[in-house]
Amino acid sequence: MKPDYKLVAKAKYIHATADLASELWHEVYKRYYPAKQLDTLVEELQSADAIEADIDNDVNYFLVVLGGKTIGYFAWKMENTALHLMHLYLKPEYRGKALGRDIVLSCERLARGEGKGRVWCTVHAKALPVQQFFKALRYRNLKPAEQENGTVPRDEVVFEHTLG
Repeated sequence: MKPDYKLVAKAKYIHATADLASELWHEVYKRYYPAKQLDTLVEELQSADAIEADIDNDVNYFLVVLGGKTIGYFAWKMENTALHLMHLYLKPEYRGKALGRDIVLSCERLARGEGKGRVWCTVHAKALPVQQFFKALRYRNLKPAEQENGTVPRDEVVFEHTLG
């Protein structure tokens, strides 16, 4: 069964995405950040207000729905020469089932169709399984990510795939 991708635009979907983001970020990042820092990160980057601000800045959020159940979300933004895959999170029981790969490949097709030459993302420097996931898709680790604004320092690396 293939998932559906539901564009997040209406307030109820923005709030649903923020709730899901909080759940998934707390599960994924609890090993990397103390609880208070993690709460701050979620509030700064994935609260309903933050997601709405992203959408206002041309970020496209999608809920991933499979069999009527919301199982994750992803977000991307078109830039000058690239598609920036900003978020890709799936509930634990849906990881390792090629769903994330299909989302990344869909983003690559979209980028090609828009005339972009690459897709890039950032990954936590200690999230080795996620890094392996991107390496298996022919992404290469370029460099440490520049620190974005925010109160919590984030240890991330940039992964990029040049589209052929």
